[in-house]
Amino acid sequence: MLHEILLSLSGHPSALFDAHPGPHVISTANRLLSPPEAELLASIGHLSRLHRKTRDHVARIATSHPSTVCRAVATSITSHHLEQFQRKILDVESRILKQDASTVGAYNIVPLAGVVGEFSEWVRVMEWLWDVSNFILPADAPPKSEKMVSRAASGAALIDKLRAEAQTGYPDIEEAARCLSKVAETSWLRQLSTWLLYGRLPSFGGSDFFIQQDDGDADEQFFILQNNLLPKLVTRQTASSILFVGKSLNQIRSLPSAVKALDVSRSISELDLLPKHVQQLSQVGAPVSAARLSEVVANIRLSLSRNLLQHLLPREKIVETLTVLHQFFLIGRGEFAMTLIAEADDKISSRHQGPVAKKPIQSVRGVLLKEAEINQILARSFSVLSTLSSEDEHTDDVLDVAMQLLHLTVRSSTGHRPGTPGRAKDADSALPQLANLTFDELLLSVPTSLTMDIRSPLDLFITKADLDVYSAINACLLAVRRAHLHLAQLWRHSSIRREHPCPPGYQYSNSAYGKKMLKRRRQRTTKRTQEMRKIWATCAAAIFFLAESEAYFQGAVVQQSFNHFITWVTGPQDLSPLESRFAPSAVLSTPAFRKSTTEIDIQQQHDPEALASAHRRFLSSVAYSLLLTDQAFTKTLRTLCAHVDELVAYITRLTTIQQNLDLEEDEGVEDYAQNYKKEELEVSLEMDRARRRLDSDLKALVERLREIDSERIGASAPGLANGAASEVGAYEPLRVGGIDRLLMKLDWSGEEEEEENEDLV
Repeated sequence: MLHEILLSLSGHPSALFDAHPGPHVISTANRLLSPPEAELLASIGHLSRLHRKTRDHVARIATSHPSTVCRAVATSITSHHLEQFQRKILDVESRILKQDASTVGAYNIVPLAGVVGEFSEWVRVMEWLWDVSNFILPADAPPKSEKMVSRAASGAALIDKLRAEAQTGYPDIEEAARCLSKVAETSWLRQLSTWLLYGRLPSFGGSDFFIQQDDGDADEQFFILQNNLLPKLVTRQTASSILFVGKSLNQIRSLPSAVKALDVSRSISELDLLPKHVQQLSQVGAPVSAARLSEVVANIRLSLSRNLLQHLLPREKIVETLTVLHQFFLIGRGEFAMTLIAEADDKISSRHQGPVAKKPIQSVRGVLLKEAEINQILARSFSVLSTLSSEDEHTDDVLDVAMQLLHLTVRSSTGHRPGTPGRAKDADSALPQLANLTFDELLLSVPTSLTMDIRSPLDLFITKADLDVYSAINACLLAVRRAHLHLAQLWRHSSIRREHPCPPGYQYSNSAYGKKMLKRRRQRTTKRTQEMRKIWATCAAAIFFLAESEAYFQGAVVQQSFNHFITWVTGPQDLSPLESRFAPSAVLSTPAFRKSTTEIDIQQQHDPEALASAHRRFLSSVAYSLLLTDQAFTKTLRTLCAHVDELVAYITRLTTIQQNLDLEEDEGVEDYAQNYKKEELEVSLEMDRARRRLDSDLKALVERLREIDSERIGASAPGLANGAASEVGAYEPLRVGGIDRLLMKLDWSGEEEEEENEDLV
């Protein structure tokens, strides 16, 4: 029976422990075993079955699992732990055959309790190994199918579980967990080394690596970070640096040989830096230390940036790209916004066919534009800008770059707001979470957003998510500027503000009929003027609010923040004419400022990954200061822009109706197909309602600004309070003036304000 026990423990089927043998075998076994022996052999049977199940299951994992980390762990279970168990069986058998006194008693009797006690310590370990193998791949998972892949654990999840399992009070479980964790992390480091040293994804098991290739664009390769495949031992900032290093190496390798040969004086290639990077990476061993890994990745990134990327992505190119983003996305170039709005309005008005509807709709969704026509609007806007004379050569250069890279895109109806990635949760690199509202439907009849082509190597520090935030900010600023222009243009129409045409001369007014006609005209004009006083008062208040808001957003927020950011990008070095346009010369020429500059500050000006992190902080600061992260304010502002279009449409329609009524009354030109008097009453009623809605929006916006001012006392933008100053020379966003500066201009004086508000309502 001892040989039967040892054979069953080794993984062979046995009649003693088989759960489904024939009935004659069970009866024979029961007759041979006494109840105490059966109880002692119960643990042996349990251990035997665990051994067989674990052995077969890890063999299946080692041959079919999609993760190389999981395969390595399964192989280690077989080659190390199960091999140790097998050696334990051979050791017990050897002592029995040698009649060792530690196992064999008097008269060559081997106590069954002693044999069971030899393997009691392995029951807990074998149960734990079975649980780990089931975590890697459930035993009931179907073989070689998509369901098996979906139920299989990832390498990152296995590493996290083994690290957690090592925190236990059982020494044997802790030792087994640390052993398997070392194997798993070593396998993961081999995958990481392929990406860090060569910029290539692992050839086998790449679906389990936390960096994946995005197949959305077949022309270029885009790599994204999958946080669900990232082990917890790697911080988000380190993962971002790892992604940056691999992308940089991939782009350098994909550059044409002609481009690489342009700079002959600096013949350092990525292969020349490979031994240094290998030496750095060899310092990281299992178990992996998060701090050590971060330090090694940072050293590799800085080495790559100093020797290769500063030539691949020069500082002049970075400043040029940021200038395009500022002038055209952040409306730093005001004539571009005015030209684009004018061209869009002309295109929309030219598409109106047939008679005008009795009730103007709130938007122009019924007038659909094709994508080609939308691109023509942007092309004509650039043509108008190019005709404007300018003595600054840089302005023309930036315009040429913008004409090549910028274009208007139509957002599909199933799309969502230009959002920010949910996977970027690190405080230093997180993009702002904008309000879930869109302003892109106000410019044209379809949801349209301004975008830019990010070509290699600019995508090292600007991503699609950054452009989505820029597009959202641009749509909001354009909507506010458009509402301001539409209201201001009402004052340019003489027929709206005063009696037009002028009354006839004194020869006509001397007659009795002429006096009667002039009196009737004056009464009509006086009545219309009195009815329009509330309309003009509301329009003037809206223009005042929009003008002061634009002055604050563009002057105090966008322009100052951008100048501060450009000063950090250019650094205290000798600036080119392109960069000196944005860096304040009075600050850079100060000797104390130059002496206080360290080598780290100079290096970070050419580090695209540090620039990308600083650029996201800049975007977060601008979006926070523009109040685009506040849902209530953004929603009310969006409603205000829509109500401005509605009121302007009613005023324009009423003017046309009154002109037709004047022709009918004064000249006798009557249109029997239209009842202009009835339409005048209807439009006047709707116009007064639109005026009340606009006035309510203005009050709600001012009230919300007061609430924001009280809420943000002593607060800073989310993600900017921590980590921005943790590194020497890191970018710290400019703290612009608070909302109180805008409120000081918008507040009217006490009682007069209340009286005016009562009149407006």
